[in-house]
Amino acid sequence: MADEGETLGRMQPRPEIDPRDLRVSDGEREHVAGLLNKALARGLIDLDTFSERVAAAAGARTRGELNAVVIDLPGVVIRNDPNGRGG
Repeated sequence: MADEGETLGRMQPRPEIDPRDLRVSDGEREHVAGLLNKALARGLIDLDTFSERVAAAAGARTRGELNAVVIDLPGVVIRNDPNGRGG
């Protein structure tokens, strides 16, 4: 009898995952904190906004959550690499 994930000895293809749902690493969180620091230094955000966004970045689990803290900053490019890099 085949398992739920197998059909006739073959694995069923994994459903497509939205790149925004991919988990982020500590390095990615730190990179975004650096971008926020630059935005603060350039006067694009104030200290309160910086603090809120750094806290949100530190707690982000997915790429979508992490991207949300920088999406409105000029010059920031959000890439959705299918290999899970960038963004």
